[in-house]
Amino acid sequence: MGLEGVEIVMAVEERFDIAIEDAEAEQTVTPGRLIDLILSKVGRTGEAACLTQRAFHRLRAALMRQSGWKRYQIRPELALAELFPRKDRRERLGQLLDAIGIHKTIELVRPDWLLNTILAMTFIGGIATGGFLHRHPVTSTSLLIHFITASPVIAAIVFMAAFGWLAFFLTRPARREFRPHLKFVGDLSRWIMANAPEVVKAPPGQWSREQVSAIVKEIVLEHLDCEKAYREDAEFIKDLGLG
Repeated sequence: MGLEGVEIVMAVEERFDIAIEDAEAEQTVTPGRLIDLILSKVGRTGEAACLTQRAFHRLRAALMRQSGWKRYQIRPELALAELFPRKDRRERLGQLLDAIGIHKTIELVRPDWLLNTILAMTFIGGIATGGFLHRHPVTSTSLLIHFITASPVIAAIVFMAAFGWLAFFLTRPARREFRPHLKFVGDLSRWIMANAPEVVKAPPGQWSREQVSAIVKEIVLEHLDCEKAYREDAEFIKDLGLG
């Protein structure tokens, strides 16, 4: 099992206060099997719908106080982008979670167009740097500069690494988009149920399949970049990119 797999298992053990043997982990090839394994080790209840509903009610009440939206307007299918304008999205989300009593943050990401632009400019800049040095070799008494410029390939790699790091650092304030699995009020209700069960007063030691499923999904997406490929029957290695 690779490092990412070990980290997922450890996160599951910590969240549910259980122990997973190596042999069990090796046989847990999909999120669905992981959910079944967890349910076999913890208490189980049929109150999933009730817990999700409690989370939604807490969320709706906080939104009504914060934003002035009417009760009938806040529905599970309402887009979060409508509730939280991009310009102050991070601040208003933080205020909402504080009002509900949640001390975690929701990770926002850069827009896809910006990520694609950074990747394209990084690649094009690296190719241009390598091509320039191939046509115009640089001589220097500095060992570091000589090492970097001695090979166009090395120079291109160094440029891409440096430019990519700088671009991601400078565009940190642009991280104001919701992740693909967190688009609607219903998604945020499930996030609350998964990340702050104490808010909805989940019975100690008792878990529904829906609640376990939501928590497992959060853990997997936190460690693997697989939002679009995630399914409970997807294989961790073959489909979700587990190394």
